[in-house]
Amino acid sequence: MRRRLFALCLALGCGVAGPARAVDLESEEGYALVRQMLSRSQTEREAAAQALIEAGDRTLVAALVDSIFYTPREQRDALYAVLASLTGESLTGYYDWVEYVGAHESPRPKPGYANFKVAAFAQIDARYREIFYSGAPVRLRLEEIVSGGVPVAGIPALDNPPTIKARKARYLAEDELVFGVELGGEARAYPVRFLSWHEMANDELGGEPITLSFCTLCGSGIVYSGITVTGENLTFDTSGLLYRSNKLMLDRETRSLWSNLTGSPVVGRMVASGASLEVLPSTLTTWGDWRERHPRTTTLDLEGVRSSVDPRFSFDYSPGAADRARRGVAFPVWLKNERLDRNAEIYALRIGRSAKAYPLDRLFAERLVNDSFAGRSLVLIADEASQSVRAYDSGGRIFESASRDEAIDAEGIRWKIGESSLVPVSVDSEFGPLERLAGHVAFWFGWYAFYPQSEVYE
Repeated sequence: MRRRLFALCLALGCGVAGPARAVDLESEEGYALVRQMLSRSQTEREAAAQALIEAGDRTLVAALVDSIFYTPREQRDALYAVLASLTGESLTGYYDWVEYVGAHESPRPKPGYANFKVAAFAQIDARYREIFYSGAPVRLRLEEIVSGGVPVAGIPALDNPPTIKARKARYLAEDELVFGVELGGEARAYPVRFLSWHEMANDELGGEPITLSFCTLCGSGIVYSGITVTGENLTFDTSGLLYRSNKLMLDRETRSLWSNLTGSPVVGRMVASGASLEVLPSTLTTWGDWRERHPRTTTLDLEGVRSSVDPRFSFDYSPGAADRARRGVAFPVWLKNERLDRNAEIYALRIGRSAKAYPLDRLFAERLVNDSFAGRSLVLIADEASQSVRAYDSGGRIFESASRDEAIDAEGIRWKIGESSLVPVSVDSEFGPLERLAGHVAFWFGWYAFYPQSEVYE
């Protein structure tokens, strides 16, 4: 196998530039050869390829895979030949090799990889050097972080976006999807059409700072408190980087990277702080249903948002425009499970360290689900007409039916379906409200890549 692959490299011209150099495995020389593979000179690339194949240093695989992204397609064959020689795998695509690196933790890259990685990212945006500074704490495998092809804040966040009252939002159709949030008695709808372009909104609602983070690749729109559990007040940008096809958020205050799906810092100063982001209740639903439930709601002002965004972006804010522009865009995920279809939509819940996925089609078919999870009893209420799901701690109560606005338990007590809790309809009820659990919709593949231990409702 190795002899055949070496012959392939020779056929590609890797051996015509003179004798190969030995790689010193205890120095930076290996990474220097990988960098040489990015040279504009074919002669230099060929010499580097020959030296890498002869050295057989598998600790350089991750750096070589990173290099594919920055290499023109017509120049990638030599890289593929080197990788094939080092691994024995005949893969011929960047995404395939990224998945290979994800699935193979050994051997780990030797010292110098972080410097190589940051230098590669800096070709897109020099500010990545501020994020991956020397000694920066890292909570995940650096090898699995990939570029999405855009610079820091290259997808501009919405900051305190201009809003209007519901009656003035004539641009919104009744069946258009929105992220609905209610805090401190104030309700707001964030149309998906805006978040599909901006992927991040930093706002204030009910006197509380919030961040709505939407990873379009994973279908995960999550509302986080803008104040961490350790008290830091943060605002966020899109970093332009991904981990297992999930966006990494960048806080502006400390320049730390955070995971969209976990709400935890993964690179930078905040990793060692013990901080995390609290998920707040939100509802993905139709504009018509949200407005009817919350007649005093506000929503985003189409013209106001359009005029507040840098005109160089020229976003088309019509429904579905962002999805059409992004059609076919995908990023690799190595940790997979076929229990559900890859892009099956699930309602995702986390309680402590436990995770559970509820397929949306099951929830819409059953409408009312009594369940137990992570030591708690809960009830999920789904409505296919409005595409909404809400989950509550049932306090051990069993619910038997649900309409659009109310749920009835086994004792015949009626409960009003609210954004923060289930509340007894009777004002003189001896029972208090039942707490809303903060869940969100996501694609199965994205959820499983982060929570492979996740239970699945069946």
